Amino acid sequence: MKTSLYVSSFFLSLVIFTGCSQKAEVDQSKLCIYSNDEQAKQCKEGELAMFSPQSWGNEQLPLNVAAAYCDFNHEIMYNNSGVICVFTNKRLSLLNKK
Repeated sequence: MKTSLYVSSFFLSLVIFTGCSQKAEVDQSKLCIYSNDEQAKQCKEGELAMFSPQSWGNEQLPLNVAAAYCDFNHEIMYNNSGVICVFTNKRLSLLNKK
């Protein structure tokens, strides 16, 4: 009886913790490329997205874009020339507020 209880507990905890460690798969075959807010609004929630500005030089711009459009539950890659991340539209309403 105790053995079956231990085995059941083990498998139950395995199922629970396996579900917690999995991330949603991102479709790697699509990429939404944008260089301004209007183009970003065409991207879809959960889609892989790349911010590629028309001009460079503002070091705050990639961080502003990441703060506005990136899903922080996934990795974010950025440098002075752009941002690649999983797109979220959950903060779009904050863009118009100042």
